Amino acid sequence: MDMPQYNGVIEPWKVKLIIHRAKLHGFRTYEIPDALQEIVLVVLDFNYDPNHADGATERTALTAIVDNRLRNMKRSATRYRMHLERFGDDATELSWDEIDLCAIDTTHAVADLSKREQIVCRGLAGGLSKNQIAKALGCSWHTVERMIRRLQKHFKALGLNEWAQA
Repeated sequence: MDMPQYNGVIEPWKVKLIIHRAKLHGFRTYEIPDALQEIVLVVLDFNYDPNHADGATERTALTAIVDNRLRNMKRSATRYRMHLERFGDDATELSWDEIDLCAIDTTHAVADLSKREQIVCRGLAGGLSKNQIAKALGCSWHTVERMIRRLQKHFKALGLNEWAQA
């Protein structure tokens, strides 16, 4: 399977590191390109500062970030499988028209949110915990919890009950 190339976007050693760590975390060969695509965005946001690294090298700090993201991805996949086991395949059987409409409705619902609420939505969709989202926003997890309740009400009011419970 051909791996995506990121020439000029990030250094090749970082791509090799992500692929190596994904294999160690049990990602299958066909899952690695998707994981790579998601993690490259995280790596692009990462700025190594030796003054704040407590002696860690850039490779060590980057390994910690990649491992954290890979664990979150595995956790999200596990939650999804458990959801399917709990609710059965009927819970996800939608026609393509329904999927398209649901995606459009959801896109509009998220676009109507404040910037901070959109960050919370992206964090939840990416498998981040309330604490991780709170850290990214610079607030407490209690604030994130309140925002999640507001988001649930928002989605329910728009008839997107599936998204309110996710």
